[in-house]
Amino acid sequence: MNVSKYLETGLGIEIEESTADMINKEAFFIKFSAKHIVLLEGMKSTSLYFIVHGIVRGYYIDDQGNDITKCFSSHNEFFSSEGLRSESVSSFTIECLEDCECIQLPYKLIYKVITKDEKLNSIFVRYYLREVGKLENRVRNLALMNAEERYIDFCRQYPHFNDRVELKYIASYIGIRTASLSRIRRELKNNSSN
Repeated sequence: MNVSKYLETGLGIEIEESTADMINKEAFFIKFSAKHIVLLEGMKSTSLYFIVHGIVRGYYIDDQGNDITKCFSSHNEFFSSEGLRSESVSSFTIECLEDCECIQLPYKLIYKVITKDEKLNSIFVRYYLREVGKLENRVRNLALMNAEERYIDFCRQYPHFNDRVELKYIASYIGIRTASLSRIRRELKNNSSN
């Protein structure tokens, strides 16, 4: 399957033939192994990625050297959009948590496509607004929910992550220690079996 056909399937849209030709010339499938760093904090990204399969995470390193998970992306989601929005260097690192297959879409292609194709422009706006919504939800949860509620909400948002993402990354994303998350999971398991 060529890139434009996969994007049509993954995004649930039909791409005009001239736009599809442009995409097939400039975008391509790329594979990354688990633990591969796609983008390092401080580097400038030139491409957006659409995930065919696999999970990636974005993370910060704080002043004490702690690794703090900022975000996750998986199947049929984009990542590395910060450079597209800001044209500046990355403020965080992006790492593959599994072997990943992605479509690499150079930013210059994205700019051409969204000015030419209204349908794709609205898709990018919708995905961007979804990312803003996820960020707002996370900020609200950190401010208003206790640790157990945040974990339950994480499981609701990412039901397929529990067996695929290391506990320390989930814990850091929801703002608690790994030991606390282990205890919460144990208690929830015990409560559900009673």
